Amino acid sequence: MIDDEPAIRDTLDTFLSFEGYEVATAESGEAAVEQAKGEQFDLVITDLRMPGMGGDETLTALKRLHPNLPVIVVTAYASDEAAARCSKEGAFWIVRKPVDLDDLLGLVKSAVR
Repeated sequence: MIDDEPAIRDTLDTFLSFEGYEVATAESGEAAVEQAKGEQFDLVITDLRMPGMGGDETLTALKRLHPNLPVIVVTAYASDEAAARCSKEGAFWIVRKPVDLDDLLGLVKSAVR
């Protein structure tokens, strides 16, 4: 889970951990890409707008490292342009904030199958 807001990272970490998933978190795209260089993940959930490396750039960098890695992009600022850019880069899905946790769980289950 990549998000610059600690409360969102903590909420999703707790929720997904409770559902039985092992969760790693990062506060930035740069930190997540560094983690992905040394670890293999089944799925990434990233915020779109973050300081430094945004979610779209993070998506691109992660896909270079692991082309088959499913990435869910979460944003409060979803626009057609952002959605198209993320889709073009291979996003599994784009979710708008506020996130419905049951819907997100369904996407997570689909992505890791």
